[in-house]
Amino acid sequence: MKDNHIFPFLWMRGEDENIIRTEIEKINEAGIKSVCLEARPHPEYAGDKWWHDVDIVIDEAKKRDMTIWILDDAHFPTGMANDGMKNQPEKCRRYLFTQFVDVAGPLPQGQVDVELLTTRQFTWQDFGKQFSEPIYDETKLISVTAYKVNKDDELTGEYIDLTDKVKDGYLTADFPAGVWRVFVTFSTTKIGPKLDYINYIEDGSVQVLIDEVYEKHYARYKDLFGTVIAGFFSDEPGFYNSEGYGGMKIGDHSTLPWGQELEGLLKEELGDDFGLKLPLLFAKDSKDEYRSLRVSYMNMVSKLYSKNFSCKLGDWCQAHGVQYIGHIVEDYNNHMRLGAGVGHYFRAMKGQAMAGIDNIGYQLMPGNDMVCRHTGFSDIIPDLFHYQVGKLGASDAAIDPAKNGRLMCETFGAYGWRLGVRDMKWIVDYQVAQGVNYFVPHAFSMAEYPDNDCPPHFYARGNNPQFKYFCHLMKYTDRLCNLFSNGQNVPQVAVLYEAESDWAGNTMFGHEIGRELLTHQLDFEFIPADVFVNKDYYGCKVEEGNLIVNNRKMKALIVPECEYISKTAASFIVENPQLKVFFVNSRPLGIAENDDVALLEKVLMSGEVFELSALSAELTKAGIKDDLVLSEANNNLRQYHYKKDGRDIYLLVNASVSDTIEGDIVLPQAEGYGCYDAMKDVVTRLETADGKMKLKLRPYDSIIVFTNPDNCVEPEAEKTVNTVMALDTFDVQLNQIACDTPRYEKAFKLQPISNVYRDFSGELVYTTEFDVDSIPSKVTFFAEHVYECMTVELNGNECGYRITPPYEVDITKNIVQGTNKLTVRVSTTALRDANTKPGIFGKERSIIEPTGMFGEVQVRF
Repeated sequence: MKDNHIFPFLWMRGEDENIIRTEIEKINEAGIKSVCLEARPHPEYAGDKWWHDVDIVIDEAKKRDMTIWILDDAHFPTGMANDGMKNQPEKCRRYLFTQFVDVAGPLPQGQVDVELLTTRQFTWQDFGKQFSEPIYDETKLISVTAYKVNKDDELTGEYIDLTDKVKDGYLTADFPAGVWRVFVTFSTTKIGPKLDYINYIEDGSVQVLIDEVYEKHYARYKDLFGTVIAGFFSDEPGFYNSEGYGGMKIGDHSTLPWGQELEGLLKEELGDDFGLKLPLLFAKDSKDEYRSLRVSYMNMVSKLYSKNFSCKLGDWCQAHGVQYIGHIVEDYNNHMRLGAGVGHYFRAMKGQAMAGIDNIGYQLMPGNDMVCRHTGFSDIIPDLFHYQVGKLGASDAAIDPAKNGRLMCETFGAYGWRLGVRDMKWIVDYQVAQGVNYFVPHAFSMAEYPDNDCPPHFYARGNNPQFKYFCHLMKYTDRLCNLFSNGQNVPQVAVLYEAESDWAGNTMFGHEIGRELLTHQLDFEFIPADVFVNKDYYGCKVEEGNLIVNNRKMKALIVPECEYISKTAASFIVENPQLKVFFVNSRPLGIAENDDVALLEKVLMSGEVFELSALSAELTKAGIKDDLVLSEANNNLRQYHYKKDGRDIYLLVNASVSDTIEGDIVLPQAEGYGCYDAMKDVVTRLETADGKMKLKLRPYDSIIVFTNPDNCVEPEAEKTVNTVMALDTFDVQLNQIACDTPRYEKAFKLQPISNVYRDFSGELVYTTEFDVDSIPSKVTFFAEHVYECMTVELNGNECGYRITPPYEVDITKNIVQGTNKLTVRVSTTALRDANTKPGIFGKERSIIEPTGMFGEVQVRF
């Protein structure tokens, strides 16, 4: 089966056949040879209408040698099993919860309504909220424990088992002197979110999803599995044991994932009286016993998710000749927490054929990696998305042999109509520079324009003015993805994944270290402690002070500042004294599992400690740097080093949208160097002097430098501008979206069209004439401001296009002596027009960029 690197979401809504066929044709026109069928809006997933529509897609895919992926549920997040849980309600998800009352003793024969405390408490804060309706009625009392409480509202560690004092739903007991907190701990199918979803940590429950979705598709299309049908896509599965997407850290008072297998594991580790200690999952005790319990619990649930959900689906797909992919919710550090998360990113990716991440709704914002995005839906902290999410996915792709270096990213979704091809190109460059080599653009929608559900939509029934430029972008993206596949990235250091430290206490987040390293051109891998346990699988070893994982050699291990380090990581550090270890800001205070003082003492004698702000400088002093080096580190430069087919390949990206990066680049030794322009698909021989090249990256620029190139074209001799002809007046034709009658402006003095026609979106056709007495050796057309894609024609011939600044196109080959007719076609985003047709969400509340061409506009000789 062909390995296609781009497979956008196609929203299936039950449209007419001709609309579906046209959309597939347009996807193919963009150079895209695969598509992922998004089920969310469809009225009859895995029913007759669904099969009818999928049959049409398959027919069109066969004609065009395309493949399809299938979203593996009727609605995201994956787990509702196409409402199949209602047919097997006994397999629904279960939660662990505890509720309590306080008692001031001494109190003889005090009573607690235990049955009442196993029901949901309704408060004034719950007015107007909708709660999940249970589909199965089961509540099991696990324990009733009275813990003594101190003045800091902590449990002292002194407790009384009162479980056997419960009769007919009531506890009757004598309470000694002091303040006691009586915890009623129970499992339930009636309290908590998404009660009609599968239980990800229970094998039998996950089987319902397989039966209702996977098996039904296989029964109908088994002859196409592994040929036309590439596989299944899980969208944002997670525990969802708390409402919303905000990160829920273990210890927050919320329902917790629960199941029979988990209960057995806890009993095996803690003994038959394990239930008495379960309140420590919700409350702290002064003896710090809560810490080891929480680490054990998180280890168990994250491993059970891996075993019973992602690996089970991966095994099914592998046995049926297809692949299993998808992504989880990383937001708010969910990648290592509960709530919408799954407890541990790397374990969640087990079983998948690719690592997977997500980028939607201005999580990556060109030029803004600093300011919190207040979206109205949530507040987005940019550091996580700019400096950790991509590297989490890239690290899993690199270190897990099963992933073979493959990282998929769902991207562009819910940015709104404001997002145009210019910023999409920035996003693609930024993500490829972190290791993404498969993209799921979000989305092609076949609904009537404007579909207000998570735009932009790339074709929009022919109403997106930038569709032809999107086609150019997708072909560019495909070239990048192919170039940076089937080789190996070259990280400089390893960063210990912080999950266990976060479970146990406070920790520095990985994105803090990610920012420091990536802005100093130091690439890295996040390494989970699991790698140190399964050394044979990961190819993990230490040689000459370097950490080697799956053939990636990293020159040091960096440990984020944390209160507690996992026992596994601490043991590995102590057992490998030759490994260079750098602790950021301070050494840990303890072992997360709280059971090995001697090991902690050894860790405290290991490695060196550096302040975060000095980390990159200290690494450079230690000789830890890439072998392609900018003369002076630049915070805006993103650098990605890749080895493939005996060559070193370097992607250099300017992350700034305002500043130019300039300097000398020291190149590694090689027989020669090439510079690849992926937009034009041309390799130019790179001229060097004393092993250096001159680097100039303007905003939105990126270049690819590689060693030992074949079949290069010679670089053009550098030319200087001798003469400039200023142009400030054009005839303009305004082709408004969905309007058959153009507007015209004669002798239009250049200014933003939006100053004249505020709501205009579409294509602007600027025409003028200019004269030349003789044909120069080189002539270009230049426009200072274009919003935001431009095609230049001269004398009826297309000369070139630009989707990002600088807006300059070589027009030499089409110039003639005498009068020349210049045509400049400018395509806007759809935002201004779409805002005149707001849906249920209203107008997009964002900065509205100008439209058209203005500023200095010149013919340069």
